[in-house]
Amino acid sequence: MAKKYTIKQILLANQSWWRFYEKHKDNLRPSIVTSIVKLLSCKNIIRGYREYRCSNPNCSHVTRIPFTCKCKACSSCGKKSTEVWIEKQKQILPDTKWQHITFTMPCELWDFFWHNRQLSNLAAAIAANCILKIARKRKITVGILLVIHTFGHDLKRNIHFHLSVSLGGLSEDLLSWKNIYFDQGTLMRIWRYQ
Repeated sequence: MAKKYTIKQILLANQSWWRFYEKHKDNLRPSIVTSIVKLLSCKNIIRGYREYRCSNPNCSHVTRIPFTCKCKACSSCGKKSTEVWIEKQKQILPDTKWQHITFTMPCELWDFFWHNRQLSNLAAAIAANCILKIARKRKITVGILLVIHTFGHDLKRNIHFHLSVSLGGLSEDLLSWKNIYFDQGTLMRIWRYQ
């Protein structure tokens, strides 16, 4: 079985992060540098620690547990943060079936949105409105959970939007639940037009 490495181990190996930073520091957003610095200091005594001592007065044993970074980019903290967030959403969102829908941008626009990040929220609103347009025609209020992703699975810039949409919603009079399904072809046409 192949050994698994943490992001921290990869960044520290052969001074990879430092060499990358030195080469690209003028093009890195401050938030990325901050995240990497947090990640690299995760579980390091430099972040601070909680100290535990043995309750036996004759024992001098002391254990120091270093604080974590709580950074989304961190392999351990980010995973835990995501799991906590998902559980919180489950308490808020309706207990129903959901449809996962992804809206992507043409690759020709990736750099444009990368350099104009404030427009990502507008594009995300357009994606949500594609769903709402169909739901309004059926006179249904649906639930939408939307997440903006700026990278693809290959870590290349690739702005796209993940939406979890309830497979039903409240009727116009708010008294009944009506089922709905969103057709990919219809959504694609609306998305491209918008």
